[in-house]
Amino acid sequence: MQMIISKEKFVEIINRIKNYNELQDKIDDLFKENIDNKEMDFMNAGSICIGHESVVVYLLERMFDTDMISYFIYELEYGKKYKAGCVLDEDVNEIDLSTAEKLYDYLVQALESEGE
Repeated sequence: MQMIISKEKFVEIINRIKNYNELQDKIDDLFKENIDNKEMDFMNAGSICIGHESVVVYLLERMFDTDMISYFIYELEYGKKYKAGCVLDEDVNEIDLSTAEKLYDYLVQALESEGE
């Protein structure tokens, strides 16, 4: 089976999205701390930082035919909220989504088992 994307490139892309989100959070915090009118809830880093996160996540999920990538990013906060046993496959086997590397390994294994 020819790989769609290398593990290194996949992890790099996930880390870039993570770094972009962390930058957005820092900018949001700076605005909240430094703006006279604290009730300006409409301000966010998205209006300053232009990113294509949703497109990248969508494309990665289409490449791997899964929604596990957005789950890993948004629900598990890049694996920070992962706890053993919180993600199970249809055979009730644990799926370790604690890191982008482990997510990639799971995705490749799922693709390979589909091809059999």
